[in-house]
Amino acid sequence: MIDINFTLIVQLINFLILLVILNFLLFKPILRVLDERERLVNKSKEMQVEIDKMAGESMAEYDSKIHDAKQEAMSLRAAGRSEALARFREIVQSAREVNTKELEKAKASLADQAADSRKVLAEDAKALGRDIASRLIGRTVGSKS
Repeated sequence: MIDINFTLIVQLINFLILLVILNFLLFKPILRVLDERERLVNKSKEMQVEIDKMAGESMAEYDSKIHDAKQEAMSLRAAGRSEALARFREIVQSAREVNTKELEKAKASLADQAADSRKVLAEDAKALGRDIASRLIGRTVGSKS
């Protein structure tokens, strides 16, 4: 059985002294370190949230710049395409005009050559006809000039 005597009081005083000493030497420093650690963890979480926010803003800005650059490139490409198409149409129209003029010249030249050829053929046909008639008749057929 437990006796309540002087040793119990001494043990209780020893326990209380040990509790006070451990509180100053062990518990308070450990609690201080744990509080500091919790503060650092919270600060790190806040920094992470801030960095995530900044990264999101940077990505949004990047996406916006990429979109603007694509729009500008598309407008430049469309302008270049329309300019090239206009230049192509000018070249085709110029070529058509040149070809039309050359075709008209060629037709006129061909018509002149055909007329000259007809004259030559007509004269040759008359000469040939006289020659055939002379051979058939046996005498020279005169020409009326």
